[in-house]
Parts: sequence; C-alpha cells; structure tokens
Amino acid sequence: MDDRPAEKLEVKAPEFAVQGSTGETGAGTIAVPEKPPETPEEVKTPDGAGQDDEEDAQSALKEWVELLMRAGIWALLIYVFLFQISIVDGRSMEKTFFHGDRLLIDKLTYRLGDIRRYDVVVFEAMDSRSSPRVPKDYIKRVIGLPGETVEIQDGAVFVNGQKIEDSFGPTYANRLRDPAYRSVFVVPPRQYFVMGDNREDSKDSRIDETTFMGRETLGFVARRQIRGLVRLRFWPWKDWTWYGRK
Repeated sequence: MDDRPAEKLEVKAPEFAVQGSTGETGAGTIAVPEKPPETPEEVKTPDGAGQDDEEDAQSALKEWVELLMRAGIWALLIYVFLFQISIVDGRSMEKTFFHGDRLLIDKLTYRLGDIRRYDVVVFEAMDSRSSPRVPKDYIKRVIGLPGETVEIQDGAVFVNGQKIEDSFGPTYANRLRDPAYRSVFVVPPRQYFVMGDNREDSKDSRIDETTFMGRETLGFVARRQIRGLVRLRFWPWKDWTWYGRK
C-alpha cells in the first residue's frame, strides 16, 4: 500500500490578455472593443422625389378632367338622343299631371317609330307671354294626326267624323263655352292637333278668331317641334307611374 500523500491537481485558469482603454493587460479580464459614439441616422431624400410627386398630382388631375369630360359627353348624348327630364308647369294637363310633377321624356321611340293618337308629348313652341319671345316646352295630348279632320261641337271631339271617347270632360271650341259653337280643323302634313287634358283651361291647338279663354293659342304642332313621349312620372315618389301607349 502506497502511503505517499496524494498529489494535488492544480488547475489554473487560462490567462487572457485584455486590452483596456489604457492599453494595460491583466489576467482574468476580457477586452471589449469600445463602441464609437452613436450619431443620429441621416435620412436622405432621393434626388427628384419632389418632382415625381408633382408629376403624379398633375397626372391624377388630368385623369379626373378626362373622366368628367367623358361623363359630360355621355350625358349630352343621352339628353339629345335618348331621354330628358321635364317639370310640369301649370294646370293644363290636370287630372293626369299636376304642377310640379317630374317626368321622364323618351326621345328614342319617335326616332324609330310614329307618333300615335293619345300620346302625351313634350314639344317646343314660342312663349307668347315672354318679352322677347323665347322657346318654351309644353306638354299636351295628341288628338289629330297629319291629314285628319278634327271637329269640335256639342262639347265633343270628332276625328274624321267619328266621335272619340275620352274622360277629360266636355270640350269646347271657343272661350264662351258655347256647346253649339262648331270648329273644324284640317291637320296639315307632318303636323299634329294637340289638347290639354284639362279641356276648360288649356292653351293648345284649338283656334278662336283671336284667343281661347283670353289666351293666344299654340295652333298645330309640327313634327320637328316634338321632343319626345312622356314615359314616366318619378316625382312625387308616391305618384310614380309608368305610361304605356294605346
């Protein structure tokens, strides 16, 4: 048995040379490189960025202008060839239409087909009450077609000798409302005889020697004066009505 004392195992920690700020070295320490002082980061704007923003704004403005021009052109084409909005002014079409009613006028139908009896039309005529006289839109119902003979007598209307049946009340030929007063109208080519549904208070194609109920008459309405056919009353909303043709 070996009685010699056991040898002690010495473990030495490795020595690290640490470079400090003063350049001295020492055991057991680690030298950490010093960080340079922090400086705020600089943000640089690329050259020409302001010019690009201005060009984008101009491009967007140009697109909006082009869009509005296209919309305006389409609206004009629709107004000229397809539809228009009209507002009833007066009492001559009661009790079918009333003052303030908003109507949609169909222009396409008469570009493709003929005007029929009982159509309610909007047409342009001179407004005799204005000074100077200017064109104005009127709304009436077509009664006589080109070449027909319209006769008014005994409160009734006859077309080519046949009495027409309607529910618009008695029709008189002059402002005195004399049932015995007789008037005969021969409608010229490409013209139409029109009357308001409120037969006792309507300035229309009925002709007296001077006036009808104290007002100048409109006389016959030429084809070129007619703007279109009344299709829809959309206001007041509660009276919304679509109008077909007889």
